[in-house]
Amino acid sequence: MENEERQRHVVVFDVNVYLDVACLLGPPFTWEKAGAASATVAREPVPHPNNRAYDSLRAISACTSGRFAGPESLEVWTNAHIDKMVRNKAEQPTTPAPGTGYRGLGWDRMDSQTLVTDLVGGLIAKSLGGTLGDTFPDGNPPLDHEDGMVYGACKWLAGEDPICHVYCVTRDRGFLAAHTDGALSKHSHVLTPTRFLLLLRAARSHYAFQQVRPKSS
Repeated sequence: MENEERQRHVVVFDVNVYLDVACLLGPPFTWEKAGAASATVAREPVPHPNNRAYDSLRAISACTSGRFAGPESLEVWTNAHIDKMVRNKAEQPTTPAPGTGYRGLGWDRMDSQTLVTDLVGGLIAKSLGGTLGDTFPDGNPPLDHEDGMVYGACKWLAGEDPICHVYCVTRDRGFLAAHTDGALSKHSHVLTPTRFLLLLRAARSHYAFQQVRPKSS
């Protein structure tokens, strides 16, 4: 029972979740802006009825406490690849790259680095998580290299602590479909920001209910 109460939970956010927050808030990122935006949608339903990017913001904000439910810890981790891609996508021009259709946010270099330093780095500090260096990809194929590097971080974390729950939170449809179809190894839970937020809220509500429930004699 002691170990169950102290269950460890680890989250790896995909690049697209961080970029959702960047798109909502605009440059430069600050936690003051994030807190104000979160407060404005605090009473909105989940999923958000108009813009799912708000679910990404709320999922990230919910992790700043460093707690999953009660005494259970909730840590956010990243790796060198995620940090690099967040910075590069923020700095990439808004005009689609030739032959790819990919577009970035068009931020300047300083604001793009601040996004990594303050959003990603700040979230890790607030949740008492950590950062990995270069990790090997996992699930590549069917995942492409970028998603494989994200899932590779999850694999490393799950291997380092086999009894913790590892969550990979992404909006990438191919990533989610590959997990649903059983094409990926099962070391981690792959969820949308909306599903992760609902899971977290349910766990916290259940814990709160247990605390006020009358004790049996």
